[in-house]
Amino acid sequence: MNDFSISNLLQESFRTKDFINPREVFEKKIEELNISENQAFNLIGLDKNSVNPILDGSIKHPNLFNVLKISDFLNINLKDLIVFLIANQQSDKIKKLETSNDFQFIEKNFDIDRLSKVGLINSKSDSSEIKKNLLDFFGFESIREYEDYASKLNMILYSSTKRNFADKMRYFSISSAYMIFERISNPNSYNRNNLKEIVPKIKPYTQDIEKGLLTVCQALYSIGVTVCFQRQLTTSQFRGATFAVNRKPCIVLTDLNQNYATIWYALLHELYHVLFDFESILSQGYHLTGEPDLLLINEKNADDFAQEFFFDSNLLRFIKPHINNELMVNQIAKKNNIHKCFVYRAFQIDMYYNHNKNYWKAYRQHFPEIDETVKRLSPLVWETDSIPQKAKIIKEIFELNKIVE
Repeated sequence: MNDFSISNLLQESFRTKDFINPREVFEKKIEELNISENQAFNLIGLDKNSVNPILDGSIKHPNLFNVLKISDFLNINLKDLIVFLIANQQSDKIKKLETSNDFQFIEKNFDIDRLSKVGLINSKSDSSEIKKNLLDFFGFESIREYEDYASKLNMILYSSTKRNFADKMRYFSISSAYMIFERISNPNSYNRNNLKEIVPKIKPYTQDIEKGLLTVCQALYSIGVTVCFQRQLTTSQFRGATFAVNRKPCIVLTDLNQNYATIWYALLHELYHVLFDFESILSQGYHLTGEPDLLLINEKNADDFAQEFFFDSNLLRFIKPHINNELMVNQIAKKNNIHKCFVYRAFQIDMYYNHNKNYWKAYRQHFPEIDETVKRLSPLVWETDSIPQKAKIIKEIFELNKIVE
């Protein structure tokens, strides 16, 4: 962190009890040099009216060059002298510094306009109110506490192999997910073989619109894989991501596209990454679905895995000529232990990517609404939730420990 940031300087001025005493240092200096005050002023290159208010801390508008000259002459740390001067400023000037610091903190880290639109921010112009909203959301007491945590998080998530996001909303979403996983702190050990046993059992739970996804996520939690759900943020545009938190797999899903089948596809896509790419994810902190990856994690393989898992290409070839025969679609879905929307979704994907035809809005009546599905996972809702509160709720939900059999 920059030692000369307003935040750091203010914190030092509030925290420090034994400030340097420039006047004492000055008097000792001229005694050592055996010179008079006026001779010292000449050496500094300033008159007494410029020097004395700085030495006494009474100056109202310190000139940076004058402060630098005195710091150099007295051979004292520039930061210590600045902290001394800040601590002796009147309260109204301290308040202005705090307001400036709030604005810099907000501007640097957050897209206030978009966060306001999703309801997390109550005001777009009152920096102290915005700061309060954000600190309450993250569960921090001060900007310094947030900045210390963000610095640690950047080292974990944004190493030399991973670029920082230019889009503040995407950064906000990913950081929020990581913080929730860290607070949940899944106590169960992760073992890849346990996951390999659970994955083949997932399909039938797609037929239970209300509880199926919850039951699967509880089972995954019991073997060390944590899944959480968050409402999509404007411009963040990702349907899933896999993290390594405490060296255990963590998956975040979103309601991008508001599609029941897509949520399940996203889960299986991320589970593929856990099964086959987790060593790479461990080295880079996380993998975001759809983002270019310097470690060459294969998105197409993960997509194909999810597609073949729910409705393989042989079944698709059989049903394509009969896709408008609802009875046949229902029968093949039931036989394969999946919800019928997966049959239609496989058809839509095939027509779009292999035949350049758009059927995304077709068959909508066969796709369940996702609200009942995801509400049982207590999704992170930006306008009402905080990370500490949400992590506590999710942990309680998962520790009911319903196992997929």
